[in-house]
Amino acid sequence: MKSIFLITRFELTRLLRARWLAPLWLGFALVCAYAGWNGTQWSAQRLEAVEALRLNEQKIHADRRQQIAEKITPETKGRFGGALYATAMFFQAALPPTSMSALTNGAADGYPLAASIAPYMASNTIFDEHLADLANPAVQAAGRLDLAFVLVYLFPLLVLSASYGMWSNEREAGMAGWLLSQPQAPWHYLAAKAAACWLATALPMILLVTATLLLCGARDMSGLLACALLAGMYGLFWIGAAIFVTQRLRTTAQAAFACLMCWLALVVVAPALALTLVDRIAPPSASAERVNALRAEAMRARAENRAEAQRMPKMERGVAPNIPDSLRLRGVEVDRAERGIQAVSARYRSEDRRRETWMERARFLSPAIALQDGLERLSGNDADRALQFQQQAQRFQLTQRDLVRVYLAEDRLLTVADYDRGLPRFVFHEQPWRQRTGAMLTDVLAICLGLFVLGALLYWRSRGRPLLTD
Repeated sequence: MKSIFLITRFELTRLLRARWLAPLWLGFALVCAYAGWNGTQWSAQRLEAVEALRLNEQKIHADRRQQIAEKITPETKGRFGGALYATAMFFQAALPPTSMSALTNGAADGYPLAASIAPYMASNTIFDEHLADLANPAVQAAGRLDLAFVLVYLFPLLVLSASYGMWSNEREAGMAGWLLSQPQAPWHYLAAKAAACWLATALPMILLVTATLLLCGARDMSGLLACALLAGMYGLFWIGAAIFVTQRLRTTAQAAFACLMCWLALVVVAPALALTLVDRIAPPSASAERVNALRAEAMRARAENRAEAQRMPKMERGVAPNIPDSLRLRGVEVDRAERGIQAVSARYRSEDRRRETWMERARFLSPAIALQDGLERLSGNDADRALQFQQQAQRFQLTQRDLVRVYLAEDRLLTVADYDRGLPRFVFHEQPWRQRTGAMLTDVLAICLGLFVLGALLYWRSRGRPLLTD
């Protein structure tokens, strides 16, 4: 162990004296600064949008309160009377960004930021106003260089640029034979060189990313530590990959080409292949088919409700003097349509769960997939958090429908006092920490699996012949 420490110190000193190392750090720092600025700008826009939605909700409530207090008279009730009914309540629900949101933001544009909620809206349409048109070329061209892209794509390239000649340089300099003649196991040289490379390249870049996040406003210390842990293991994986693909190559050019092909295979090809495989095994449910089925269910509920209203004796209608019959019938229609929506959605829910399961398994195909998934979770821009927001918004809407039923049952109108007390507000509740930690541990496990596979392959290749022989 002492010999490994001495070799590591020597290799680290040699690396730190290299002229290319300082430009490498500087270039990476500049890229991190630009990516952090992009992430900060995106987060600021997100915060502005959330604040604008909150102010819009307040303005609507203030306007309706003023209508009730000042403008509704017996002469103008037909014009402004809608503000009196509980069915006119309007709410905005928004998904707030986290302090780590500058880490990655590209995937979040595919999820709805907010929901516009009215009690009698169909629950499947409350996000329509806030969904991005992903087919729009302007949206497709709006991708940003974020810190997640730097870590997933650029970080391994820079680590490989420092480690691809780990042993081929010794061969080209004629030092390999002399080193192997020393009373040290070849593994000692590899372990020492790998440790020195990690300390000289990976560790400073991880610290630069962490510092950038702090400057961007990240204050979640556990999240920063988790990000550093994931990036550190990711860098160690790529150093191990460089050892594996270059241990028997004789020239530096061959080693560089082999490392580049390894990067292309695991960072570019593997994620695309994983998505293709998931699409074949568990294809996404047809969105157009789902929308048409939900629309047909809503039309069926409306037709049944109209037929029922026509059969209803006139003397049984108009039970309460303050609430119009049309609103009561609309409530029956909405409840009937909601039952149909839930029935239709249940048919597709199993397909969604199956696809989600296979997407979770796909992270084990490449550490790049696992790291991207982990960074999205840390930033709060992952699919799980977006789906949780949608579920909470829909539950909030159903709660407001229950409130409307109370007003209808008691034949109550909205008053100034109701607005002064404050109508219900949507509050997003984060996932329990155990659930988030469990998902993060799965990402760590996926990267650890990559390290284990590399170790097993190195052991297998070394069986029957000395390692690092010329």
